[in-house]
Amino acid sequence: MYKIILLFIMSLSLCLDYSREDVNPTSETFGQEVGPSYFLNQGKLTMTIFNWETWGGWRTVYTQLCELSNTNAWDTTKAVIVGLGNGSGGAGALNAMVGPDGNDAPWVQDPDLETWEEFLESSSAPRRQLVLLDQDLNKRYQFQYPGSGISPNQETELINAINELIDEFSQIQGDVNGDEILNVLDIILIVNMAIGIQEIDLIGDMNNDSGINILDVVILANIILENG
Repeated sequence: MYKIILLFIMSLSLCLDYSREDVNPTSETFGQEVGPSYFLNQGKLTMTIFNWETWGGWRTVYTQLCELSNTNAWDTTKAVIVGLGNGSGGAGALNAMVGPDGNDAPWVQDPDLETWEEFLESSSAPRRQLVLLDQDLNKRYQFQYPGSGISPNQETELINAINELIDEFSQIQGDVNGDEILNVLDIILIVNMAIGIQEIDLIGDMNNDSGINILDVVILANIILENG
């Protein structure tokens, strides 16, 4: 049986980022410096798979993730896979990793293992770990795949986690009633939260202070007025 390590890490974690050259010739971003903030600026969340380029069993996880992405297991306009290796094995190992048909997700390399240390808290951390960042570049999920690939149950767990983050990312701050428009109806709902007659929903927390009060009402009102 494959063992899954799933860590749900609350938003107290530090923001994480990297910017490294995409060395996968079949990737749309080949030759560009990419990373979580790069894709976030394009409206996409990042899932980074940490995996050495050597040994075929380790490559299976990257291939499976590419297959899931290419078959739209999640909204690929909102979340992207990035493979991160250490450059071991040279050009031959890199080609074996990204060469198979469909292995077209960005691949970057971290020979000094600085990003491994930052994301996994150890440069000697086990390979085949996947880290999902939220829209604030906080680590929210960390999966480890110690077997030879991702099992169906692991796939389901991963897809659910990705879709949860995409749903959060897709919400408009202040759109309390979920109609994708900021207007006076949202102001009324936030006022009701502030005075305690409606359950608090932090989608109305306009200043990100983890509460709902008159400041949130003022900020939302100003946004609505500025947008006409």
